Amino acid sequence: MKYFELHIETPAKKNSRIMNTKTHRMFPSKRYQEWHDYAALALRPKIKKCIEDKCYIVLVFKHGDARRRDSDNGVSSIFDALVDFNALKDDCWQILRNHHVFNAYEKGEPSCQVYIFEPDEREDYKRMVLNCIDEYE
Repeated sequence: MKYFELHIETPAKKNSRIMNTKTHRMFPSKRYQEWHDYAALALRPKIKKCIEDKCYIVLVFKHGDARRRDSDNGVSSIFDALVDFNALKDDCWQILRNHHVFNAYEKGEPSCQVYIFEPDEREDYKRMVLNCIDEYE
């Protein structure tokens, strides 16, 4: 199992876009770019090899405030970062076979825990999901 943790609120990539009115091209917002830079510093040193075969992922988002947010937006940001930093070859369904997402509230202490399991760790993945269901449901 690979484990990563980011101690920052994960912004939504798709909701954090800014349009250049002259060229009509979309760019990530400053907030998203700062998060991406932080994620690069935190994740890149921990990535030893790129997963090119199927894998299973558990994400645990701990939100630092009670603000409403779509539960799938942070997932896209994390998956895109894992691909950008060469932890995953791609985030397509052929590689990322299954994932579970859990959300919790930790006042003032946002984070995202990322657990990546390879095929031979499938039983560990199942146990992690069941433990998270007990803890975060």
